[in-house]
Amino acid sequence: MKKILITVSGKDKPGIIAKVSGLLFARGCNLEDISMTLLEGQFAMMMTAGLPSPVARVRVLQGLELLKEAPWSMDCHVTELKGKILHGKKHARGSLPCMVTAFGKDRSGIVYEVSRALAGMRVNITDLDSRILGKGAKTTYAMLLEVDVPDKVVLTKLKALLTKVARKLKIEIQIKPLERVSL
Repeated sequence: MKKILITVSGKDKPGIIAKVSGLLFARGCNLEDISMTLLEGQFAMMMTAGLPSPVARVRVLQGLELLKEAPWSMDCHVTELKGKILHGKKHARGSLPCMVTAFGKDRSGIVYEVSRALAGMRVNITDLDSRILGKGAKTTYAMLLEVDVPDKVVLTKLKALLTKVARKLKIEIQIKPLERVSL
């Protein structure tokens, strides 16, 4: 079965997920991994789907074209997935899944400095969520990252590096291992 990655984005309104999933269901697609969020009133969703036949891909593309028109006015993109599919697998073998949290006064460069430090130690970010909390002088930046720490990386060295970054940015950064959960 061929697999595709579908991205849909646009101004948020009720019914987008029902419309997209209904369109794919009507064309025989099986939805697999899905991630959806809202950012400042904008809807964004990525999903993988199995196609029952080559004809289904054409029908999916035609259906998604309809979402580009009013009242939906969504941006849609389809990419064919090739190679080995890792159903529901977010974390690499030979790695320790961890949660990194960063909190502090909002300022430019937090995402860059933290992600650069992680990349420098070959730590892969598998999920990132950030928000600006509060208003005015009480504004706080909060960032949560799910990461894969390679077995070769000593966690205490990574913690020390993140502490250095936290001092530079004048924020708080913590890293904690996550428990693996099998569904």
